[in-house]
Amino acid sequence: MVERKYLNQMYSQNPDTGNFIVEIQMENYLYIFNEWDSASFKRRDIDPDLSDFLESCSSDIPLNMGIELHFNILNEERSLKKEKTIISGLRNYYARCLYFEKQALKELYRKFLFYILIAFPLFFCSYALDYYIVDNIIFTGLLEGVYVGGWVFLWAAIEMLAFDRGPIIRKIKECNRLLKAPIYFSYDDLSK
Repeated sequence: MVERKYLNQMYSQNPDTGNFIVEIQMENYLYIFNEWDSASFKRRDIDPDLSDFLESCSSDIPLNMGIELHFNILNEERSLKKEKTIISGLRNYYARCLYFEKQALKELYRKFLFYILIAFPLFFCSYALDYYIVDNIIFTGLLEGVYVGGWVFLWAAIEMLAFDRGPIIRKIKECNRLLKAPIYFSYDDLSK
């Protein structure tokens, strides 16, 4: 209940859909995209400040709640062509973000599997060789090193799943939500 009250203070809510509205005010269309990126608008990165703002807003709102993006463009006449280009550019940006996060998750699973495949043979070697090595301090030290190495690889694998996977999965969900978020435009003329 406290969370809902806080969200209602920070964000408007669409009474029809129940989605929280993220309001973005821009002077014109060009401020939505990164000015240093020379690609076409459909492939251009969004402005880093806008990206940070959208990610911050998305992290404020729980993942089980929907969001809508409302762009209020100042001092610009409505252009359906530019709106479609911006929507396409934003969708492409978040689709690319989603792709890279899924690749990062796949890489994490590959490393997890690799560490497991290293850890268990090290355990097996240490236990198998334990019966053959007796009272030789050098071999005993090496055997303990192999045993500790197995635990290090196993801990690294567990640590990846327990701590590193969560933020990546959250980022995937946030990118997916921003990718599917409805986008609306409104216009104000500041010169009046």
